[in-house]
Formats: sequence, C-alpha cells, structure tokens
Amino acid sequence: MKRHDLNGTWLMTMDGHTYGRQMFIEFENEQIVHYKVAEQSTNGTLERELLFKEKLSATKNELVNEDRIRLYRMGETHFIISETESKSEDTEFATDYVRIEPTMTYLTKEEIQKLKFKIVWNNEEFNFIFNQILDNETIQEINQRLGRKGSMMFLEEMNETYFGSIYDNDIRRTMMAIKEINPDKIILYGFPAKPYEVVSYKTIKT
Repeated sequence: MKRHDLNGTWLMTMDGHTYGRQMFIEFENEQIVHYKVAEQSTNGTLERELLFKEKLSATKNELVNEDRIRLYRMGETHFIISETESKSEDTEFATDYVRIEPTMTYLTKEEIQKLKFKIVWNNEEFNFIFNQILDNETIQEINQRLGRKGSMMFLEEMNETYFGSIYDNDIRRTMMAIKEINPDKIILYGFPAKPYEVVSYKTIKT
C-alpha cells in the first residue's frame, strides 16, 4: 500500500461480537496510531484519547477498497465443552476500518436532529431517530422495572463528520457515520459487513 492512500481518520467497524469503546486510527510516519473515543462527548463533539502506536509494516493488513482497510490480529477462541472442561484455539481475527469524510448537508445540527428515517441493512430494519427511546414497549417496560434508561441515538461529530451514536443505558454501543443527509435522503456507512453503505429515502412521518 502507498502511504498517500492512507490519509485521514479511520473508524473501526463494530458488530454484535465487538465489545469496548469505539476506536479510530490514523497513519503517521509509517505507524498506525490508535485512539479510543471518550465515554461521553462534549456538546456532541467526540474527543479522542491516544491508546498506542505500532509499525504499519509489522501488521498484517489488506486494503479492501480505497476507503476501507482490514487489520488482522491473532487471538484465542474459547470453547466450553462441559461444565468442567473447556479449550482454547489460536484464531486470526479481522477488523475493518473505514475512512471518514465530512458529512454532506446544508442543514444545521438542530434541523438534522428533527429528521426521522427508516433504515434497512441486511434485511434488518430499524428507525433512525434522534433523542428518543428506540426500544419497543415491551423492552421499555422491562427497562423501567430494572431502572435502565434503554437505547437512544444522539448526533455526534468529529472532524466535520456526523455520526448517529446509539447509547444503551448511557453507554455508547454503536456509531453510524453519516455520509449525506437532507430532509428526504440519508446515506450511512461504516457497517461491519456488506452492504458497507446504506441509502434511505424512507422518512418517518409523525
């Protein structure tokens, strides 16, 4: 890979098996610089905390496309055989990172947060709505009994890129990068698997 192909900031994609805070990487002087995101944003602005640096040449990597890089790391997979027996196997794990870009929009933050879209990704349908409880009534009842706040999405920003960040009980779980948004269209990216980008024209009328 050529050094100039790796400019910018790259968001780590996360699936249902990924735990921990969201992370970003940047490439500087043939090194990969890893950052984690602060647990809470400041007035919607994301703040980064330096984690570590490593040599790019020392990693196994693959450029999936010009805006998506895959890093491979060795780890262990644990298997439960019985109540008293388990085993571990060395496993190669792959993590994708996508280059973020400034969101294309003519709307203000306040106007964006009033929009509501229906999103379909991999046959999974969900509502893209800011500052409202996302859980269904049954889950809301359970959360109320347990004293949990449930899931809500907030608009957050880094380097002129907007994100729809889903928090569960005040803990950020997912970040969807917004490529473009206007009153009747939204493009999201940063998904862990294909399709890597989703376009929706399905607005939710209230």
